[in-house]
Amino acid sequence: MQKKLLSFVIPVYNESESIPHLLSELTSFMEKNKSYDFEMMLVENGSTDNSYELLANHVQLDKRFKILQLSRNFGCDSGIVAGLKYITGDACVVMMADMQEPIELVSQFLEKWEQGYEIVYGIVKKRTSGFVRQMSSVLFYKLLNVATNNAFPENASDFRLMDKKVYEAINSMPEQNKYLRGLVAWTGFKHTGIPFDRKERYAGESKADLITVIRVAKNGMFSFSYLPLQFVTYTGLLMTIFSFILIVYYLILFAMIGRVNPGITSIILLMLFLFGILFFILGIISEYIARIYEEAKGRPTYIVKSNINIE
Repeated sequence: MQKKLLSFVIPVYNESESIPHLLSELTSFMEKNKSYDFEMMLVENGSTDNSYELLANHVQLDKRFKILQLSRNFGCDSGIVAGLKYITGDACVVMMADMQEPIELVSQFLEKWEQGYEIVYGIVKKRTSGFVRQMSSVLFYKLLNVATNNAFPENASDFRLMDKKVYEAINSMPEQNKYLRGLVAWTGFKHTGIPFDRKERYAGESKADLITVIRVAKNGMFSFSYLPLQFVTYTGLLMTIFSFILIVYYLILFAMIGRVNPGITSIILLMLFLFGILFFILGIISEYIARIYEEAKGRPTYIVKSNINIE
């Protein structure tokens, strides 16, 4: 009986300190799970250290490891998307190179997959980041679920297993700004989650700074929700109602005690408030326009510079 092929997709960016441990853990996992065949797709995402050299030296010794080198850093999601295009497995596992995700959990992913689940994702129970980062993550998931009617699993990570039909569906989607966590859930295939505690980084520093996290959160919100645009509509409606009430109020005031000057301070504060609302609304609209512009340009989400062991 032919073994099933399990593919791993691992984006790598400036992880030279973690790479020896990563390769050792992946090799050990393959040795412990001989009932499957493996391909390890390591996507080198424009690193500025010697990550590529370390990977290239290793793959000469083990052909199960494959390298896809991108021309520059296109971001984590684009790196994963690139890897998904070149794998051929019956299922794939997406994980990060920092080893914060326990590779032993993949065995549980496989059990669920064999039971018929097409998507098995890790649910983060405990994070290693600071208080501000943790609270921002909680707030983002709450807000995203409100905006999308609970369409996405809360605290689901990128660490997941996807059946071939799932990642092929992702590959068929032409959009530029892919929010992978959302797209995987959006496909609607049978899914389940397995809780895990995120470990401390094996080495190096996190590449996901606050600005990057905010950018990803914004991408998720604008990719899967029309709530910001609905906010524009509701704000306009409320301002119209408020203006009408204010007109009626001053008409009544004029009829009762004559013309009343509201004062320059009140006028300035009202103007500042209205202009603030106006520019906030324009900012929301510009986000959607920018996304339309990105789609219209049709540029690729990544550019491959070289590859090793990929046929």
